[in-house]
Amino acid sequence: MLMQGTKAFIFKERRLANTFWLWGVLYPFLLLSIISLIYVIYPFLSHWLQFIVISSFQVLLLIEVFFSLFLTYRVFDSKIRALSTCSVQLLFQIIILLVFVIIGGLIMKFSATDYNENTSKQNESAPSFFSETAKLDYPNDAKLINISHFKYGPSGSANIIFSVTDIDSFINKASKQYKFENLVMDYPYIEETVITSTSSTTFGNFLAGPFCMEGVNSIEVKPTVYFLITKIVAEVENFCGKREVLFTQIVESRHQPIIMVILPKERLVWLNHSFYF
Repeated sequence: MLMQGTKAFIFKERRLANTFWLWGVLYPFLLLSIISLIYVIYPFLSHWLQFIVISSFQVLLLIEVFFSLFLTYRVFDSKIRALSTCSVQLLFQIIILLVFVIIGGLIMKFSATDYNENTSKQNESAPSFFSETAKLDYPNDAKLINISHFKYGPSGSANIIFSVTDIDSFINKASKQYKFENLVMDYPYIEETVITSTSSTTFGNFLAGPFCMEGVNSIEVKPTVYFLITKIVAEVENFCGKREVLFTQIVESRHQPIIMVILPKERLVWLNHSFYF
């Protein structure tokens, strides 16, 4: 009975306007709304469940769109009128989709915050990220300590910290390409300037990430704008506190600055690439 009732409702004879607004507009709108809500709870789902749920609704949306075109097509006796009407309907559906994507994308870009560190994908990309960003070879004796990505609205930063056994050799190679300054860093300060300050043209304007938070090992972020999620932040040994460092700004830019800081005594290297909208 349920199947027969459902079939009768779907294939019920309707006026073209009713078919268009019901199957061509309302149902796609509802499916897009559900998909949008799923993206809001996206971080709370396991990876395989994320893929299954999102993919299922996307396929369902695609099926619904083509089925609505079929229902519209069967209303007409003339193929020319049927095709022209279906084309208009498909264009209208595409516009609805674009509106959802653009509005959702802008909200996510300007409002979402997130922090990820030491994931398997990040660990694998560490050597190439350092080489491509610093234009130096990733040392063979390097031991990865921390690699992270920090997103704050439309801005963000990528950071990598690793130890090098033969730090003198690394300094010699880096010094041939960049000019270093002997400074004192007490993160987030370099000398007496906060490294994240946008008013400084010397050491500021870097979105460095949640390091050295004095006993705090977590931050709250909103990857989907709505729900707060607590992310654990790993402590980087021998990095915080007053340290004698070698500092160089690889790229001087208000939008995509890059710095490299070497801690010779601690045998650590920190590379930061910030992105500002």
